[in-house]
Amino acid sequence: MAHATAPTAPGAASGITALNEARELLRGPAASPAGWPRAFSLLKIAAEDGNAAAAYYLGLMYRNGMGVARDSNLAAHWLCKAAQGRVAPAMFLYANMLLNGEGAARDEATARRWIEQAAALEHPGAMLQMALALREGSMGFERDEAQYEIYMKEAAHALRHQMPEP
Repeated sequence: MAHATAPTAPGAASGITALNEARELLRGPAASPAGWPRAFSLLKIAAEDGNAAAAYYLGLMYRNGMGVARDSNLAAHWLCKAAQGRVAPAMFLYANMLLNGEGAARDEATARRWIEQAAALEHPGAMLQMALALREGSMGFERDEAQYEIYMKEAAHALRHQMPEP
């Protein structure tokens, strides 16, 4: 199984530079709430230009109220864009928002598709959630103890390895 990378678009070099600066402002050694407005501005421009990783971080900012008012609808919007760009953590978060009706109508079938796609990209949380759904017969899965065991082993393996940041 392969890890996904965000596709590049026209102006990608400037988008990647903006994304890297925003990441540093959000998660770098000197990260602080004082840097969130600048990170938000950089991410918004890059996300609107089609950068899936920027859309992921923008969705997180809206979901967690980092420098902006919490907004589940905008969080779902941007996480969906990032998921469509093959960002596995976005697939996982967006699927769970759909399962909970958070920021979008509850949609178990679409949530399942995103969980399956994130699991195929070796997202540990998605693999674990899929395993549990197979054991419980939830999210539209038939109960399947054999598949549950397989996904639990794969999830345990994936949890030992850090997924790269989008």
